[in-house]
Parts: sequence; C-alpha cells; structure tokens
Amino acid sequence: MRERIAALLAGAAMTLMPAVAWGQGVFTDPMVPVPLLPMSPGIPGLPPAQQFLPLGSTVTDRARPEVDPTGIRMGDFFFFPHIEGDEWYDDNIFATTTGRVGAFINELQPGIDIRSNLPQNALNLSAGGAITRYDTHTSLNTNDGYGDVNGRLDVDNTHYFTGDVRVEQNHVNLGEPEVPGNAATPLIYNDYNGTVAFDQYRLRFGYEASATVRREEYSALQLVGGGFTPESNLNNNAYEAAVRPYYEFAPGYQGYVRAAYNQRDYDHAEGNGVPILSSNGYRIDVGSRINLTGVTYIDVFVGYLDQVYEASQFGSIGGIDFGANVTWNATELTTVKLQTGRTVQDINSAVLGIAAVNSPGFLQTSVGASVDHELLRHLLVNANVSYMNDAFQNITRVDNIYSAGVGAKYLLNRNLYLGGTYTFQKDDSTGQGAMFPYTANIFLLRLSTQL
Repeated sequence: MRERIAALLAGAAMTLMPAVAWGQGVFTDPMVPVPLLPMSPGIPGLPPAQQFLPLGSTVTDRARPEVDPTGIRMGDFFFFPHIEGDEWYDDNIFATTTGRVGAFINELQPGIDIRSNLPQNALNLSAGGAITRYDTHTSLNTNDGYGDVNGRLDVDNTHYFTGDVRVEQNHVNLGEPEVPGNAATPLIYNDYNGTVAFDQYRLRFGYEASATVRREEYSALQLVGGGFTPESNLNNNAYEAAVRPYYEFAPGYQGYVRAAYNQRDYDHAEGNGVPILSSNGYRIDVGSRINLTGVTYIDVFVGYLDQVYEASQFGSIGGIDFGANVTWNATELTTVKLQTGRTVQDINSAVLGIAAVNSPGFLQTSVGASVDHELLRHLLVNANVSYMNDAFQNITRVDNIYSAGVGAKYLLNRNLYLGGTYTFQKDDSTGQGAMFPYTANIFLLRLSTQL
C-alpha cells in the first residue's frame, strides 16, 4: 500500500512512462535535495537534462549553497552518501474495511550517489536499499535494494547517446490489485531494466530514439493459514522501442510526435484454464513543450494507445492516450505542479476470484497536483492531492484511489535534515472481482544525514 502512496505523492509523472510491466518502487522523498540523475530517454513528457526545454529550477531543487550537500570529491567524481531513518505509523496495515490493525514501522534507507564531473560525457552510479521492520506482524517485513548505472556519451555538439542499467529487489504490499486477498506477506519481485537512446538536439529539428529491455521475476507468496502459492506466471520479459521527432517553431516552443511499440512475453500461464498474458502494443502521440519565460514549463500530449493480447478471449485494452506535466513557479517561493497520464497494466488474474477469468488487466488513468512552498529559507512545506482510476477489461470492476497529504522539511545544515508527512488514502473497488474498499491514515517522521 505504501508503494502506491509513494508513487502518488511523487506525482503522476511515472504514469507517463509507456508501461512495459508493473511500476518500480520509490526510495526517496520528493523533497529530498539529492543530486539530479540524467532523465531516462524513454519517458515522454520529460526531456533529458541536456535536451531542449530544461525543467528549470523550482522551489525544492534550487541551489541553497549554505545547506546543499557538498559530497566527497575523488578526481572527476563526487560521492554523495546518505542514510534516512523513518518512523511510520499506518492505521490499516492489512488494507481492510473492518477490523483495522495499526502498526509502527521502522525503515532504514542507506544509499550512495556517485556523479561524474567531466568536461564531456557523464557516468553516474547509485545504490541503496530500504529495510523495513514492523513492531508487530513481522511477516510484513521487507528488504528492498537497487543498483543503477547510467551515463551519456557525447558524439558532437548536437548528438549524444545515453544508457541506463538498473537492478532492484522490490515488493508489492497488501491492498494492491496485484496481491490476492488471502496473502499473508507482500509480493517480492526482482526487476532488471536496461535502456539505450540516441538524441539529436540544439537544432531546429531534432529527435530521440530509444530501446528498453526489462525482466521481472516474482517469488512465491505466503498465504493466510499457511502454505504458498507460486507467482512465477508473472515472470516476463518486456521490450519497447520509441522515437520522438520534434520541431522548434520558436525559442521555447516545440512540437513533437512520439511513437512507441512494446512486446510483453510471459514465461507461462498460471493454469486453471487461464491463458498466458503475453501481448504487444503501441502508442502514438502528438505533443508540445513550452517554456514561458523560464517561469512555466508545459509538456502536453494526446494520441491513442492499444495493447493486444495473444489470447483471443482477453482481447485488447486501448483508448485515448494523453498526458501532461506542468510546472508553474508562481512566485520565487512557490511552485505548483500538475501531472496526468495513462498506462495499460497487466493483472494477476488469480486475484480476481472469478471462475471464468476474462480480464488481462486494466487501463489506468491518474492525475495529481502538488504545491511546494519555501516558508522559511530552510523550511519547505508541501501539499498534494491525486486520483487514480483503474478500469478493468472485460469485467465490470473499477478501482478509484484517492490520496491527499501534507509534509514539511527543515534543513538544519548541509548534512542533516528533518521531515514529516501525513497521508490519507481511500480505495474504492466495485464490480466483478472487486476488492474490499478501505481507507488508511499514514504518518511519517524522517531524520536524514548526507555528505
């Protein structure tokens, strides 16, 4: 459940990524002043740092020399080690309608970011983890971790390659659509992801071309009352290729077309007469990126997406594709962000609890808004709201997820900060195979140190 909340708090930007499988976890606070990574070239709506229309400085990421981490310099590289200690309280850890159970949760998140400082090209490495321990119901404990290597190879002043390789162990908590209602533990999986891209930029006409390969492997799930159920039917390889040509009509105004094709190959079906989930799909979009005097940044696109499943009874999931990412620096102290997007998500059909399962997944639509404000030089406050709609294929189930939260962060010095958040989440599920609706209140206190 906290993975969904973290994703919602981070905004719907991740939903703008053409989904080749289920989403990745979020290890960092949206307001944490960590060094920026090169932007993945496969995400429509979010240009790389070297690309036309930079994201610009917002109230949360602008430079604060007196408190920004300086790192440890070793030749052409800077090391930024950090560790976060979190204390959560979740009043509904089992995501139930009645008989709510609360628990305190301790989480330790160590990590390190290595950033190159080269006159040309770039090489960056990151590694970290999230060690979570419940004061009761220790079967919910998890050990997540990740490693990432990415870089940029400059060909000349207008062309460059980018690449990214990421490995992680993550989990899906109880209450998520992918986890059966009789699960006793989170669903653990390993994710292996690689992306390579080539860009032409700084010209009136430019383009981005990218290719992504992804592998997911799922562990067996422990059930209430004992026993395990295998989840290897969710193991899959996914591939995507995309191209985005653009034309700059005037400084700060860019129009583009983006086309992407993906293929999802599952190892095998889950049995019980349910066919394999393998599929292929595409999305074609027309969009625009606008930079209004360095204050407002707009990326908006619209088009069509379709995911066609090999099993004829599954059919296809498609519809109007759209997305937007708007950043408005209303004042020097306040930033407003609006984000929306759509993806097609596969589902573990076993969780639907229907004898004749005909649904391969759902079309997910999300929208989010957040306001960040610098109340004092070293005190940042945040408020956010989000909504997510999951419309399942071939059955009447519809999930509606609402989230709202507030947070604050105080930067004591360049090596230490304190933070706290409160989040309210409401999940409504109706129709065939629906989950029980629930609400949750989640409180977080954070102490972080960094160099």
